[in-house]
Amino acid sequence: MTASSRDLRLIQHCVRRNGNVASRRTLLEARIDPASIDAACRSGALERLRRGMYALPEADIDQRRAVMAGGRVGCVSALRRVGVWGGLDTAIHIHVPPSASRLHLDEIAALGRSPETRRTDKTFWAEPGPPRVHWQRANAASTRTARSWADDWLADPMSALRQAVLCLDDEHAIAAIDSALRKEVVHAHNLESLFRSLPRRLQRLRVELDPAADSGPESIVRVRMRRAGFVVEPQVGIPGSSDLDLLINGVVGLDIDSRAWHTGEEQISWDYGKTLQSFAFGRPTLRILPHHIFDMWPSTLAAISRAVSDMEDLHRLRRMNRNRSTG
Repeated sequence: MTASSRDLRLIQHCVRRNGNVASRRTLLEARIDPASIDAACRSGALERLRRGMYALPEADIDQRRAVMAGGRVGCVSALRRVGVWGGLDTAIHIHVPPSASRLHLDEIAALGRSPETRRTDKTFWAEPGPPRVHWQRANAASTRTARSWADDWLADPMSALRQAVLCLDDEHAIAAIDSALRKEVVHAHNLESLFRSLPRRLQRLRVELDPAADSGPESIVRVRMRRAGFVVEPQVGIPGSSDLDLLINGVVGLDIDSRAWHTGEEQISWDYGKTLQSFAFGRPTLRILPHHIFDMWPSTLAAISRAVSDMEDLHRLRRMNRNRSTG
């Protein structure tokens, strides 16, 4: 039997609406005839990834790897798909049920992002190599009460965020929660259930959250600077320009650039103008890139500390001179 054109269009519409991957259960719930599903596979319009799981040709490599292994895209890999900071790990993270067995991990280890495809905020697919597998039980962090269109292949945001906090180090975990709040993937009222589901050792992270952060690196720098004893204010306004990412001890601005958002002549011109505007209002500003944070932090911290110390000395000297002139 071959699928009719109408049945084929219906199947493709259903799978596409489901994110290009769908289970047999999902297709049957859409009242698609089982024989039509099988016929679509035989025709090549639908690909059988594993028993009861199907994909359209446009399904991406991470979706395929997770489903072929017997799980779903999860943890930091799931967060990245909705624009949330997921740290620096380039492996794919997969959620599988606690009863899962016979995972086909060897079959997917060689698969991954093509070397020709540069990893960016938009192309977040994982590199080849062994996946990070997380066995998932139902937990208090998950507030979902109904099936989602992506449940067949993608972990829900709260489950992904909880696992990411367990998986990441402290500063990246804080950045992930900041980012999820900023992107409204989760909301402030979800934090109670999230932290209730986490071990006691992670409860202290809650006081370091600040969803005003505009990026993961910005959150990480804020955490590092505050832990080093500095007073850090996020997103401080500059008259006539955009906000400074961070203001350190009230005297030095810090902007964190990335090649994803700070390229192109117009943007570069704006960034230079913003720095000049900040100086004009008495707040010298340093601009750093992610590699200054992740590859050379000690020298970066030393440079920021020196700039802050020099400005504080200058402010003290000016106050002394004013006091003398009015004394």
